[in-house]
Amino acid sequence: MIQELREYSKSIFFKILLGIIAITFVLSFGVGGFFGDRKEVIATVNDNEILLREYRAAYQNRIQSLRQQFGESADQIAEQINLRQQVFEQLIDRYLLLSEAAEMNLMTTDLELQDYIRNQPFFQKNGQFDYDTYETVLSQNRIVRHEYENSLRTDILLTKKQQLIGAGLVINDFEVEQSYRRNFEKIEVDYVYFDPQVFIDKTNTDESELRQYHMENPDKFKTLNQFKIEYFTLSADDYKNNVNVREREIRRYYKKYGEDFATPAEIKARHILFKLAADASEELLQLKSKQLGELLDKIKGGIPFEELAIKHSEDGTAAEGGDLGWFKPGEMVSEFEDVAFVLEAGQVSEIVRSPFGLHLIKVDQRKNEVIKSLEDVRGEITEILADSRAKKLLDEELDKLIELAGESFIEEAQRLNKDVKKSEWFDRNDVIPGLGSAIELIPELEQRKQGEMGIWKRNPVMGHVIFRLGETKAPMTRTFKDAESDVENAMRIEKAKALSIEAAKQTLSKAKRGEDLESLAQMQGLSTEIMEFTVNTRFLPLLGDNSEFRKVGLRLNENEPLGLSVNEKRVDLIRFRKRTFADGSPEEQKENVRTQLMQNLQQSLLSKELKRLRESAEIEIINPVFRLVGSS
Repeated sequence: MIQELREYSKSIFFKILLGIIAITFVLSFGVGGFFGDRKEVIATVNDNEILLREYRAAYQNRIQSLRQQFGESADQIAEQINLRQQVFEQLIDRYLLLSEAAEMNLMTTDLELQDYIRNQPFFQKNGQFDYDTYETVLSQNRIVRHEYENSLRTDILLTKKQQLIGAGLVINDFEVEQSYRRNFEKIEVDYVYFDPQVFIDKTNTDESELRQYHMENPDKFKTLNQFKIEYFTLSADDYKNNVNVREREIRRYYKKYGEDFATPAEIKARHILFKLAADASEELLQLKSKQLGELLDKIKGGIPFEELAIKHSEDGTAAEGGDLGWFKPGEMVSEFEDVAFVLEAGQVSEIVRSPFGLHLIKVDQRKNEVIKSLEDVRGEITEILADSRAKKLLDEELDKLIELAGESFIEEAQRLNKDVKKSEWFDRNDVIPGLGSAIELIPELEQRKQGEMGIWKRNPVMGHVIFRLGETKAPMTRTFKDAESDVENAMRIEKAKALSIEAAKQTLSKAKRGEDLESLAQMQGLSTEIMEFTVNTRFLPLLGDNSEFRKVGLRLNENEPLGLSVNEKRVDLIRFRKRTFADGSPEEQKENVRTQLMQNLQQSLLSKELKRLRESAEIEIINPVFRLVGSS
């Protein structure tokens, strides 16, 4: 139920997907009123300004969507995918396309705007546009009408631009049919995996054949490229002592971004719901209201709210006593939260009607909005500004170092007050003390000659590695004595795999003659497994990326039900079971496929268009928190 409440709370707003740019600009609760009219510019794109309030609105929408999908993990996921930067970059893309639309003299007419608004079901009454309903919906959700309509004009304009990108594109029926089968035709098979480990005890070796195997397969027993380096690290922390954050900078930052440090009000509530359609009769409304009123009387009489919710509530939270968990303003429909947020902890509401029906709401706990003072966040702001400046100084230093020759390595380390460390021999599989895994450093080393300097860029916090390449060892074949155990293991595995292939072939032959596959597998200590997949199923359950298995399995049918899949990693005997198509209308599914293929083609064209526009655009970043991808 909580998911439905939240989804509906956003459904009453206009949403338009900017082509295939992964950002939705929603005029959510109070964009105009909540953020005010302050013109705080964070970046400019050609002649257009990106305002702080529209960034916040876009970001809030995206983070809210993540919270609905992933709950408490949302904030961590947002950090991992760098959501703030994503939203910023997508805003830039939006304004690049707006600039292009302006140059093309594209515009949104009043008639187009009116037609769009009139066709929105949430502004209609009895199937017809109703101006009073339009005004009421906007008012209830604290949306300023002219801001809403201006945003619609922009979004309609961008849609026109997108349509022009796709103009003239055609997806033929053959492409649709092929894609439909890849996505909707499923094949079900069972299979037997002939695990070489099952056969390894049946293998044996002697020294002479091991020596012969070692001689014939020298590349299998080669060492890797090995290196020694001299190095030191540079991090943003190295420059923090050189950064002086002034009081006026702190105050300026707080004035601009103080709202970022506010903690919104939050309540933990539960409810009892009697479902009621929006067009329910007055008689049914009165009946449901009476029944819910009787429950309210029982609550006032001392019967626990949770107990009545379990018995009577008509949604998925009933089993948990109507528990909706914690939520903030803007996460529920307005009718619900306008009442919920004025209740004190322990209070129960009167009957509340929402688009879902009739509710009784009880607030269990509440956390009031906390607006932190400048003094409360002074240290945090100082840290943000110091970090930003330190990272800039670090980048400037790296730009200098990268141009230097190896002869000045020691002098540069001394200038930076860094102790130079020397590594032992290592290859791509080793760990360098104090630096970690060497695997990402190896490509840098392989590009350099002995004595050359380089920079292994990690991140500003871990520290970038400034190194000079010392000695190197090219790969060489280990002697038989050094590699004997590896030689034996490799040879026995190879023999075991040969035995597994032979066993699979014999089993296949017997199964084709009519013998029971399950019995044949059991006699060898193996078992059958069932799997379902499509052409597009790249990573198969338990098997991973096995193209040979897919190829063989997809070829099987009633007339040819058995096949053998052999690749470097495994041997499988596959048996056809059935082919089916996903549930649903094939015509509708094919039409959806056609639409998806068109969108994919448009996406490719739009990506090229945005790349071209970025190369010629004048983009200025004003807020130091943001950076363009690829910028230094």
